[in-house]
Amino acid sequence: MTPDRKTKMTSEEFVAMERHTGLRAEWLNGGVYAIAGGSHLHWLVATNIAGELRHRLKNSENHVLNSGMRLKVVSTNLYAHPDVVIVQGDPAFEDDQKDTLLNPKIIIEVLSDQTAAWDRGGKFWHYRQLDSLSDYIVVSQETRLADHYTRQPNGSWMLKTIEGEDGMIQLTSIKTQLPLVEIYANTKVPHGQSPAANKTPHPQVKA
Repeated sequence: MTPDRKTKMTSEEFVAMERHTGLRAEWLNGGVYAIAGGSHLHWLVATNIAGELRHRLKNSENHVLNSGMRLKVVSTNLYAHPDVVIVQGDPAFEDDQKDTLLNPKIIIEVLSDQTAAWDRGGKFWHYRQLDSLSDYIVVSQETRLADHYTRQPNGSWMLKTIEGEDGMIQLTSIKTQLPLVEIYANTKVPHGQSPAANKTPHPQVKA
């Protein structure tokens, strides 16, 4: 992940910029990382996920947020905008503006060629520092497949890959399920196809 070398600012300046402009980006160690507008497929998949989870969780203590909500990893000072976030119970915020979340229960990212390596690698490392986080899910746009990481009692993370027409993500931590058929509803994403190798190890933009 490489920042725009012309754009360096403090975390306070970054948050103020987002609030003033309405733009979304990521911030780490003074660097600002642009987030490009997503493709139709990217946002369709992300919207399917958020909509299905909202329907399944509407009578629970959990609620669903989209990428408009800024997230901060306090221990590493990463600011990011995950595609979908689930919060369990009362949300915790950085300040009285209540636009920077601190305690996600589940984070879901929709992968693209430009972001896959970062989402699976460095970004996941930052997310793992969140004590509240129980599940991290990355969803392919190339084939009907999701990698589901769950935090174990000893602090390690277990990976389970879900794929195929009847694939079902079991979200035990919030007592619900997420079917792949709903994630990919109204798309032409195939099943049984191998995802392409990641092409860009350090993305600048999210496609």
